[in-house]
Amino acid sequence: MKLIASPVENLFKPVKTVSGIVERNQSLPVISNILIEQSDESVTFSTTDLDIQIRTSAPVGVSGTEGTFTVSAQKASEILAALRPLDVVEIDVGEDGLAAFSVPGGRFTVQTLPPEDFPIIKTQTPVSSFTLPAKTLRYLLTMTSFAMAAKDIRYYLMGVLLVAQGSKLRAVATDTHRLAYCEAVVDGMMQDEKVEAIVPRKTVRELMRILPEDDSPVVVNLGDTQICFKFGNVEFISKLIEGKFPDYQRVMPTEDTNPQCVRLNREELLLALRRVQILTNEKFHGMRWLFKEGQLLIQGNNAEQEEASQTVHAPWTWGELDIGFNLLYMIELLTNLKNSEVDFHFAPTPKSVLVTMPESSSFRYLIMPMRI
Repeated sequence: MKLIASPVENLFKPVKTVSGIVERNQSLPVISNILIEQSDESVTFSTTDLDIQIRTSAPVGVSGTEGTFTVSAQKASEILAALRPLDVVEIDVGEDGLAAFSVPGGRFTVQTLPPEDFPIIKTQTPVSSFTLPAKTLRYLLTMTSFAMAAKDIRYYLMGVLLVAQGSKLRAVATDTHRLAYCEAVVDGMMQDEKVEAIVPRKTVRELMRILPEDDSPVVVNLGDTQICFKFGNVEFISKLIEGKFPDYQRVMPTEDTNPQCVRLNREELLLALRRVQILTNEKFHGMRWLFKEGQLLIQGNNAEQEEASQTVHAPWTWGELDIGFNLLYMIELLTNLKNSEVDFHFAPTPKSVLVTMPESSSFRYLIMPMRI
């Protein structure tokens, strides 16, 4: 029975939206598939990895028919990507359990799996709900997610903490060697009680992939163990990470504890760091910063006794400061910032360094020094 008939580009968009969370070699084969539910022209596409579920819809169905089937997310994506965007693709599902993708001059026949085996994550009754622009949520995640832990037995570090309080939404991420904090005022939001949720790393990455880059509204529903994002025709459900996030307010330096502030040109500093990176130890990524009056000397070396150094202008007026940092952490920070200048706040004795943007208190970054 022919269930779908559509230009390739109209079908590829929803398939691409939901396919990002699908992983290969699943222990449960059906979750490597997309659940496709068709009724007349409306078609709903769903995927899950048992922790995350994405659903979206598109008017690509055949009027007067209905059906439900699952098909490999990887194969469907690769087939559609190989076709011309304006070609019309038709999908027929036969009683033999095969789905046929037909286009002018070609046909692809792939296996399906029973749709009744596909697991569905049910939405929880929210304990809190608010709406914000998509670009605001994207900005908060972009400015903090690079500081998430990649692998850590402390699972609560492998995600971004969202804190809704009053009219502000905060995002915080840390791997204990660095911490990124960003906040935004959300018009119309008023959370009388503070609400917190640790959003998993994979969810954060996927949200950043599919969130619009405009002011489209995103409805955020927070449950006890679940968070749901709704934007456009997308519903994104994810489990939350349970655990106690570190007290970021207690460890964050202030301009009082770190009074020695130097303003550096972001692009000039980033260029110098990338040059030093060429000959920096690929395992430890350590670099040395030596401040003298009016300049910053950046040095790096490797196990082969090779060295690189770069000097950048720095309006430094205090005594000499010799301090080490993780080069990759600093490059990631400067790459995500887009302003022309960056403020570095140092304490009189080497300890955690505060990084801010000039004339802005919405973003703060803590980076721990390392022994070189």
